[in-house]
Amino acid sequence: MVDSTSEIWDAPLHGGDQSVESIDLRSGATLILSQFGAGETRRFRYTEPEDTFGFGFHLKGGARFDVEGCHFETRAADVWAAAAPRGSTSHFVLPSGGFRTVAIRFDPESAEDLFAGGSALPSGARGVLRRASEDAGVERLAPLTAATVSRLSSMFTTPYCGVARRLYLESCAFELLAGQVATLSGRNAQRSRIKSSHRQKALAARDHLDGQLQNPPTISELSRIVGTNEFTLKQAFKETLGTTVFAYVSRRRMEHATFLLQQGMTVALAAEEVGYRCVRSFSAAFRRQVGCAPSVIRRTGAQILPIDSGFSPD
Repeated sequence: MVDSTSEIWDAPLHGGDQSVESIDLRSGATLILSQFGAGETRRFRYTEPEDTFGFGFHLKGGARFDVEGCHFETRAADVWAAAAPRGSTSHFVLPSGGFRTVAIRFDPESAEDLFAGGSALPSGARGVLRRASEDAGVERLAPLTAATVSRLSSMFTTPYCGVARRLYLESCAFELLAGQVATLSGRNAQRSRIKSSHRQKALAARDHLDGQLQNPPTISELSRIVGTNEFTLKQAFKETLGTTVFAYVSRRRMEHATFLLQQGMTVALAAEEVGYRCVRSFSAAFRRQVGCAPSVIRRTGAQILPIDSGFSPD
């Protein structure tokens, strides 16, 4: 991903159908609103002037990141916590189908104060925060819901201006953070009732499914693969990830299909890529789950409103 021809990422950036805006908030936070229209794939690099910890809320388009050897890839509806020490350089690639994201960044000390020493965060994100001055790190959090998609979208279209706009954006930013803390706290309490060994089986099953979307195993096969029985796997998967195995596979297939369609892939090829032999069956399943025909996503680049499930637990 490292490319000497990449552009330097900076804010403010305006021109045509692209913009990057940075707004200082209270509590040591900085809000960054970024949006790029459809066009060519864009490559950027950015060097951190200070230690940083933050959250990324991805509305449209996936992106590939390399932060000092820490590689990860985002997709529409993802929420990530990330940290990078001063002087570290990020290289990232934005898709040709367009990109829209909201980032909320803190200096690590302010983040520690705001999130009760990090205790309000899941253990993975807490570890990322505590190592912010030493190593780059990332952790996937609870995905966007229909309500948070609406709130994020309003941040780009609000009619307010001046002080009123800054106050509105600040209220939205902290509402997003509060929603993450509340969601993760509730799910952490639920997961505490699950045996650790069973939760690990569920996570292993999820990871295996993510690599087998074209031809996913049956519940019976998946149970044998992760070393448990069907009943235990079904129960642990639902309690750990908040959804059934079947619903998880369906959602991930449609998420991946949406990404492919946003990149300009034909409906027929997208159907094949996610394991459908019949385009008509794929289109029906896509419409049933997403609410529109796959051709609409390909034509407009619109993002789906995701099911509120399947985030990466501790």
